[in-house]
Amino acid sequence: MAGFTASWTHGNAVVMEQRGAESNNAQSFDHFGWGTQIQMRPGFTCWFHIPIPTPVFLDNHRMKLVRVFLGFEQIAGYRNSGSIADVHLWDGRNRIAMQSAGEFKSSGVPVMPGYHTYELRQPREWLFGVGLSFMLRGAGYMDGHFIDNKDGPWIVIGSAGADFQV
Repeated sequence: MAGFTASWTHGNAVVMEQRGAESNNAQSFDHFGWGTQIQMRPGFTCWFHIPIPTPVFLDNHRMKLVRVFLGFEQIAGYRNSGSIADVHLWDGRNRIAMQSAGEFKSSGVPVMPGYHTYELRQPREWLFGVGLSFMLRGAGYMDGHFIDNKDGPWIVIGSAGADFQV
C-alpha cells in the first residue's frame, strides 16, 4: 500500500514580497491569531509567499507532491473582492509550476470549501521545501468608476497545505 501524508501551515506564515518602491501595493498587511489579513490597493498587484512543511521521505521512500491548497477568503461586504492573479509552486529555489502557464491539472478548483486547490498534472518527487507563491490583484475600476483606497479588497489567508504520496 502506498504511503500518503498531508502537511499544513498556518496563515500567519505568509510573507509579502518587498521590492523597493513597488512594495506599497498592499494597503494593509496584518497577522492575527486566525491568519493574515491583506488589503490591496485598487489597481495594484503584489506577490505573497507561504512555506509549507515538507516531508521528503516516508518509510525510506521519497515523497511525491500531488497538490497544494490555499485557504483564501474574501471578506464579505466589500464591493471589490480582489482575486488571485497567478500561483507559482517552488521546490526550494526551483520553480516547478505556474498557474498562468496552465501547469496545474485543475487550477483553483476547490476540493474543500474555502480552499483553492492546485494539483500537479502528475505527482512529482520532491527534493527540498514546498514554497507556494501567489499574486493578489485589486481591480482599479468597478462599473466604469475608479475604486477608492477605502474600497480596496480585503483578503484573509487562513492556512495552506499539501498532499504527498510515496
